Amino acid sequence: MGEEHESDNKVVGGPGITAGSNVTFGDVSGQVAIGEHIKQIQTIEQTDLEELRKSLLAFQEQVAHLGFSPNYQNVVNGAISAAVIEAEEDKPTLSKIKEGFESALNTIKKAGKTIQETSELYEPAKKIAQLIGVSLSLLP
Repeated sequence: MGEEHESDNKVVGGPGITAGSNVTFGDVSGQVAIGEHIKQIQTIEQTDLEELRKSLLAFQEQVAHLGFSPNYQNVVNGAISAAVIEAEEDKPTLSKIKEGFESALNTIKKAGKTIQETSELYEPAKKIAQLIGVSLSLLP
């Protein structure tokens, strides 16, 4: 735990970690950083990575059954394909996988569909969200 200095209202949490006065955090899920020159790396276990790849492919396969126009279908498939390609890298960047998955979810929402409408799509989406640390509330 950090130590509070009443004289300057700062909380020092360790080497290089200082928060000024009137700083609050609430309902934070995952990593948070505010400031300059910050680099965060979130890793995923190899067994989880294999499950993530399978879930992304299952998700992509089920998207074909939603009856989207070709344009929406292509955008969703492209976003998921980008996530799959990143997941297949030797050292995948989790933020890129999240970006692709969230982009696909947003496109599905724009197309007027919800993940819950298709139970076959919901299950892999739920698994992906758990593995990459995305809140299930983001699922349209």
